[in-house]
Amino acid sequence: MPNLTVMPDPNKPSKRLLRLLLLLGVSIAIGAALLYAAWSAHPDIDYWLELVHQIQAFLVAHPLLLILALATLPGIGVPLTPVLLLFGIVMGSRFGMPATCFIGMLTMAVCTTWTYLLAAGPLRGFLTKYILKQWQLPELSDQSALRLGLIIRITPGLPYALQNIALGVMGMRLKPYLMVSLPIQSLYTVALIITGGALFEGQTGIALFGVLLFIIIILVARMLRNRSKQTPTHVR
Repeated sequence: MPNLTVMPDPNKPSKRLLRLLLLLGVSIAIGAALLYAAWSAHPDIDYWLELVHQIQAFLVAHPLLLILALATLPGIGVPLTPVLLLFGIVMGSRFGMPATCFIGMLTMAVCTTWTYLLAAGPLRGFLTKYILKQWQLPELSDQSALRLGLIIRITPGLPYALQNIALGVMGMRLKPYLMVSLPIQSLYTVALIITGGALFEGQTGIALFGVLLFIIIILVARMLRNRSKQTPTHVR
């Protein structure tokens, strides 16, 4: 009998792509509406500049609040990039860039660790019992877990909090999790902190170095991701 399987039309957009575009459009529309409402309430650029300086002065006077924010907010879904840029702007002016990068890496290590412990512990039990009960999570060897963790960490566009939750829920042990997470996350942290602090201080050369470092990280991540895809991941 002839094969009557209908092949998908490559020129026809998939439903997943349409949903993604719809979600992106809604997010942009909401963001634009909020910006318009804020500007309509105070249509004066000097007002917003003064507000930014007041926020910066407050955070410079209370750096522990910003450290606490970096240790918690990205782990609950707040976008990581603006938090790290703000961290570089505020902390760099008070403690200097080397100390700021070191503090940022330690703080991100704390955030990376507690989100894993939550995901691998109580959250994993909740998800497997109520949401993922029809799915059987694979048991990964340490080598496969490292490879899978590397792929997840260097996948562009995947939110930081979701990365931590996915690795914890899949049962990845703490040691390989930290081995694959901390070096990659530290590179991103340093690149964004340097970029934010240098841009605010008007140091164009250092800012360009931070941007260049960020681009290099992305390119290397894509190369590693392509190589990882070519190597099969084995489960036990």
